[in-house]
Amino acid sequence: MHTQASFNFTAPAPAAGEVERLVNHLRRNPGFHTAAQLSAELDLSDRKIRQLAESSDGLIVSGPGSPGSCHLTHCPTETLSHIVNTLRSQARSMIARSIRIRRRAHALIH
Repeated sequence: MHTQASFNFTAPAPAAGEVERLVNHLRRNPGFHTAAQLSAELDLSDRKIRQLAESSDGLIVSGPGSPGSCHLTHCPTETLSHIVNTLRSQARSMIARSIRIRRRAHALIH
């Protein structure tokens, strides 16, 4: 009999005010900011910056191939469209990969 491991890949929710701090910083400072710049300016890790962007309810624009992070109101329309399309494409690829992995795992288990 196989036992299934239990993993929790969910990061804890950001502390109160963390998302707002990054959102406000980007609102006050137009343009794209690299993770290295934001890390230095706000004393945050790259991982934390990504987590806060994901928790920003769409106010922080960033993604694969983007020049960094930007407040939604400062992001040029063409750049926004490109980032959104890239994120959607990446999501489709990740879903397809998860389905393939699950199928193979299911075949091994049963």
